[in-house]
Amino acid sequence: MNEDMKKGAVIALQGVKEEMATIVAELNRKGFEEPKGFSVLGQFVEDRMNELNFSGGLD
Repeated sequence: MNEDMKKGAVIALQGVKEEMATIVAELNRKGFEEPKGFSVLGQFVEDRMNELNFSGGLD
């Protein structure tokens, strides 16, 4: 994966993270709890972002 692809992937993952935060905020506003799978999905996104950022300096 080249640098441009890594940057694009990180930007896409940041978008996913922001959308998840928006969904959770809206659910909380409506009185619902955070869906159980969101913590797993959030951690997956964080892990992929860290992996891409870390591997960015190795090429």
